[in-house]
Amino acid sequence: MAKPPKAYTATPTLAQWQKDSSVALARRSDDTILTRIDELIGAYETCGSGYARLQLKSDLFFTLDYWLKVYASKSGMSKARQPVIHELYKFTAHSLAAMLSCTINTLPEYLERHFGRKMSYHGEHLDIVGKLATYLTRAEVDKYRLTFRKGKAYMFDWAGKGGEITARNRKGALVSGEKKQIDSLRLVPAESASASNPRVFGLAKWGGFAMSMGRDLYMARHHCGEGAASPGNGANFYHSSYLAGDAVLCAGTILIENGEIRGVCNDSGHYRPDEANFVSFLQALMMQGVNIQSVMVYDFNRKHCVNGNEFLVNRGNWAKSLLLGQQTAYAANELAAGQYASEKADHKKRVAQLWQQAVTGGIVANTADGRFFFAQKLLRNYTTPNQKNAQPFQLDVNTTWILQVIHQAFGPPPGPPPKNPLPSALQRGNPPPRPPARGLPPGQKHGALPPRRP
Repeated sequence: MAKPPKAYTATPTLAQWQKDSSVALARRSDDTILTRIDELIGAYETCGSGYARLQLKSDLFFTLDYWLKVYASKSGMSKARQPVIHELYKFTAHSLAAMLSCTINTLPEYLERHFGRKMSYHGEHLDIVGKLATYLTRAEVDKYRLTFRKGKAYMFDWAGKGGEITARNRKGALVSGEKKQIDSLRLVPAESASASNPRVFGLAKWGGFAMSMGRDLYMARHHCGEGAASPGNGANFYHSSYLAGDAVLCAGTILIENGEIRGVCNDSGHYRPDEANFVSFLQALMMQGVNIQSVMVYDFNRKHCVNGNEFLVNRGNWAKSLLLGQQTAYAANELAAGQYASEKADHKKRVAQLWQQAVTGGIVANTADGRFFFAQKLLRNYTTPNQKNAQPFQLDVNTTWILQVIHQAFGPPPGPPPKNPLPSALQRGNPPPRPPARGLPPGQKHGALPPRRP
């Protein structure tokens, strides 16, 4: 008779955990999610920060929960590990409830409030008041779920994929193209181009996505106002459609090429996910073995991006990621490059926000030297589009422009003036006066003879 696993009274050390969860003839490297559990326990063992330990324990709870949900159906995951993982899951849940000062029964609600994202006013107005959205059932949405093998994403494919719209049949009932077609489904490397609809997001090859609180990732073609979609008939496909309006861990758009996740953006108007939701999303990708170093993370307006590892290390702090990261990048997509000139006012606001975040977070001091350091570091993140015949941004973006934006938004730095202050004309936002023509004294016109000397 097999010996029952011991009940945990504390988070085990990495060595103890690997011993407890060891199974004969089963390699740990074959189980990507178990590998992530090992990493989290090792990090928790050496972590001293209270907030960081809460984040690590929460990530461990979600990862253990996901392992228990999928172990029976995925290859490489030994069923013999289920008892010990279940014991660690129970202890982690109770200790996490104690850290959050809630009961075990209300823990899901607290986790949803702390890590999830409910619909915004915009989303509720469209879905509840306008009745514009179609909601999928759990059986229907499973068709759009992504699965992972060795860090690559796979998805079902079928004839006509990428052209689905919700419409009404002859009896007036809604008929969704998302209905499951079991006989024609096949699993292939995921391609976000198959879920792309430029009329919705304005981007080619990017598809909409939503991640559930249980870390299931879904991607589908969104549509608004196509076919029979009109106010009141609930025939549009939004971010809220995947989970029938329930809270999500994250939502937005994603770029996947041949199963490799290349980029993500939190541009969901229905949920408006923040940086913390992005951090949870990247943690879920790491659980699946995705190399987040190669995943570019875009902000909501697609003005700045950094690689996922920098974003995660800096816990979603954009100013830290852009200014102090070892590998920073400003990667505006083609659409943003074309619209950038008309959006310069918005960009000024973004620069001012980054400066305020940098000062508040203690990254730079509000001095002349601190402002110059900020401008130099931020300027390194600007590039022109990577195309042969592409024109560079005609936006006069340089350190002087960045310093001028900060000066206009927050005034001069406190303390004595810098050695080389900005010209007064630049401080007022006006160009400096043009110097007189070379070789001519002031007031003399071209073609006139100079006065003779006496």
